[in-house]
Amino acid sequence: MEREPLPPRESRLTETVARDYPGSEILVSFPDSWQLVHRFRRDNTPLYVAGFPPSDEQTRGDHFFGLPKEINRSLSTYRHYKLFEPHTTHLFQMAWNTYSGEGRIIGGQGLRVHLQPLGQAQMWKGDTDGVIWECYFHGTRRGGINWQEELAVFWQAVERDMGVKRIFTQPHEPTCEKGYTDFLSRLGYAPSPDYERWWSKK
Repeated sequence: MEREPLPPRESRLTETVARDYPGSEILVSFPDSWQLVHRFRRDNTPLYVAGFPPSDEQTRGDHFFGLPKEINRSLSTYRHYKLFEPHTTHLFQMAWNTYSGEGRIIGGQGLRVHLQPLGQAQMWKGDTDGVIWECYFHGTRRGGINWQEELAVFWQAVERDMGVKRIFTQPHEPTCEKGYTDFLSRLGYAPSPDYERWWSKK
């Protein structure tokens, strides 16, 4: 898997995809909203981590059970992410003879790129602390070759985008029942010494 330099902050996802696939039509939900966070490759296919613009959230002291009130009240920014994989379709112009039931290709009309989500993540953060509430792959991607390595790249892109000193997460994930704490350990997380329901990383 090829790692690449981080993109400029706030660059639009569709602009990057258009550079990778010149002259193509880019299809993705909310095309003007997704901001590129990270880009990497699986073999010759680029994969894109993108996020909606961060939003200000109304805080409350009991948002995340097991974390103290002061941390919960500091988590005032929310962001939603997805990992996208491009699926390409070549468009052709065809002449069709209705009498003979035959056709022939008379020209090409370019490329259509469908950005399909492989997984998603959610985070809340304040000035120094943050929570990754979920970061997982959809069922269609889990179990494929190197899927945990790709999930780790996705997770680390979210971490870098958060830009906080300490990150908390839960030590269980319904989509990954076996080996999840081993996965978190490889990412540098450990059981929090202060909050028993949480794992953390500095």
